[in-house]
Amino acid sequence: MKRREEPIPALSAGLSHALVAGVVVLVMLPVVTKLYRGEIVSLGPASQVTRTAPAASSSPKPAAVAAAPGEEAKPEIQEIKDEWPAEDIARAKEQCMHVLSASAAEIEYQDPIKKGECGLPAPVLLKSVGSSPKVVFDPPVQVNCAMVAALDKWVKTTLQPKARERFKSPVVRIMGGSGYSCRNIYNLPNARLSQHALANAIDIGAFSFQNGKTIGVLKGWGLTGRDIVARKKVLAEAKAKAKAAKAKGEDAETPKAETVSADATPTKKGKQVTQASLISTLPKSPLGKSKTAPVVNIAEMEKSLAEKPTSEALFLRSIHGGACSGFGTVLGPEANDPHRNHFHLDLIPRRSHSFCE
Repeated sequence: MKRREEPIPALSAGLSHALVAGVVVLVMLPVVTKLYRGEIVSLGPASQVTRTAPAASSSPKPAAVAAAPGEEAKPEIQEIKDEWPAEDIARAKEQCMHVLSASAAEIEYQDPIKKGECGLPAPVLLKSVGSSPKVVFDPPVQVNCAMVAALDKWVKTTLQPKARERFKSPVVRIMGGSGYSCRNIYNLPNARLSQHALANAIDIGAFSFQNGKTIGVLKGWGLTGRDIVARKKVLAEAKAKAKAAKAKGEDAETPKAETVSADATPTKKGKQVTQASLISTLPKSPLGKSKTAPVVNIAEMEKSLAEKPTSEALFLRSIHGGACSGFGTVLGPEANDPHRNHFHLDLIPRRSHSFCE
C-alpha cells in the first residue's frame, strides 16, 4: 500500500493569498478608475459610495448671475471696453496730416472716439478754414480730416466767390454748425447710422459777412417748391369759395379774406408738408391770431407767388448747388421740413454722383 502525500503547507498558503489579492483588485478597480478621472471618492458603509465635487480649478471663472426662479443661472458677461488699436490711431493721424497738407485750416486733434459703431480714431476740432480772411466756425465742430479738406475747398471755390459776387463782401463766420453725434438718421431707432456718427458730416445754419450782414438758411431761402404747391392749392380753394359766395348773393366785399381748411397739406414724393410749415409760409392774417384756421388774403397770396427770389435766396441756392460736386450728400430746405433751417453736408461714398436736394 502506497502512502498518500499531503500538500505542501507553504504552497497552499501562497495560492490562498493570490486568490484574495485578485478579489481585492477586482473590487478596487472602479475606485481607481474614478481617482484617475479626478473624482474624490470615499467609501462609507457597505454598498454605499459618497461622491464629492472635483477640486476647484486655480483659474478664475465668471461668477453666476442670479437667475429668476425656474431659470438657469448664466455666467456674468464682462463688458468689453471700446477702444481703437494703437496702430489704427497712428495710421489715421498720419493720413490726416497728409490730407490736410494743402489746406489752410486751424484744427485741434481730439482723443479717439469709439462707442459701438460710432466714432473714429483721429477726430479733429475744426476752428477755421481759409485765409485772407479766414472763415471761423462758430461753434467749432468735431469732424474727420477728409471733411476739413472738403470744407476748405468748398469755401475757396464756391462760398467766397459767390459772397463777393452777390454782396461785395467775403464770409467770415459759419454759424450754427454741428459735427459728430452718435445717432441714427433723424434719430430714428430703426434707421441706418447717420454720417454724423462717424464725424463725416456737418450741419450749417447761417453765414456772417465781413460787412456785418448775416444770412440764415431758415429765413433767407424763401419759398420751397412744396411751399409754392401748398400756396397755389390754398389760393385755388379761397378763390372757389369767394366765387361760390358771390353766386349766392352773399357779401361780395369780403371775398379776399377766406378761411381755409387746415386739411390742405399736399405731399411731394411721399413727404408730407406739416401744418406748422404751411402756416409759417402763409401771409399773416389781418385779423390777428385765430383759434381756428388761418385766414388767407387772396391779393397778398397772389403777390407772394409772383415775387422773384431775393439776393439772399439766390446766394443760398448757389452755394448749396456748388456743394453738390464736392460732397456725397447735400440737403437743404427743399429736401424736407427737418432741413428747412440748415444745410447738411456729408462725405458718404456713392457709386456715381452725389445726392443733392
